[in-house]
Amino acid sequence: MAIATESRFPRWLVRAAYPLAALALTGFFVFLGFPYDLLAARLSHELESQTRMKVRIGELSPHLGLLGPGLAASQILAGREGEGTFSVDELVIRPAWSTSWFRGAPAIHLDVASAAGAAAGVATLGREPGWQGSLAGVDVAALPIAALSSFDLTGRLDAEVDLRSAAAEEGGGLAGAVGFVLAEGSFQTPDLPIAVPFSQLRGRLDFGGDAYLRVSDVELDGPMIRGRIEGTVGHAPAPGRQPLAIDIAYEVSDPSLAPMLGSLGRRGPDGRSVLKVTGTLAQPVIR
Repeated sequence: MAIATESRFPRWLVRAAYPLAALALTGFFVFLGFPYDLLAARLSHELESQTRMKVRIGELSPHLGLLGPGLAASQILAGREGEGTFSVDELVIRPAWSTSWFRGAPAIHLDVASAAGAAAGVATLGREPGWQGSLAGVDVAALPIAALSSFDLTGRLDAEVDLRSAAAEEGGGLAGAVGFVLAEGSFQTPDLPIAVPFSQLRGRLDFGGDAYLRVSDVELDGPMIRGRIEGTVGHAPAPGRQPLAIDIAYEVSDPSLAPMLGSLGRRGPDGRSVLKVTGTLAQPVIR
């Protein structure tokens, strides 16, 4: 004789579970079978119109992860005509778990991998868009900002970033901070005939307030020179025209470099030479 067993769940809940499961299963197969090639072409067109750059997405496909579904794009190429092309091997996008959704500001989690480095973090959209995350092994010479300055800077960058677009009442521009370590690189200015190598450049950058950028606790350590940098980059209406007010204290440890820097700065009581950098970001003046 068969023994009947009762469900631990209410009968109404069991009945509701069937259509909900069917709806979820249908959504899952729509997610997998969506025409992502058409979506990739549409996204490329929209990005080109917004950024005035040529953008090509090689492949767009669904992505399933432990933290939720998303999209995976690969073989992304972007660049302006007559300039170099920036490539991304893989970009994974998914909705982020964030309370900003309740404020009407969507949050998107990004994972980026390319030959120029990797990045992972959350991009917040809305009235004050921003990005909070990390960079790993980024080739700074490949960044677009390198074209705005006459400084030549190389190295691999690791950084913790928390930046947002400041509101108008805060003066606009960027607000937040970046803590960084730039390793195994070099720098060169128009006044230096050779690139000066360094083992590590580390510090903190604060954006917003009365200056576009405030440089603090930035230290340089290398086989030829060691130093400390602090100061500000002011606000300006156009990129590259930001005024500089930066103090640099340095000590030369390589005798071959001393004659090149002998006329730069004045020697302080601690044996370090001190100089000031003025002018603009695009045309710095060393005094």
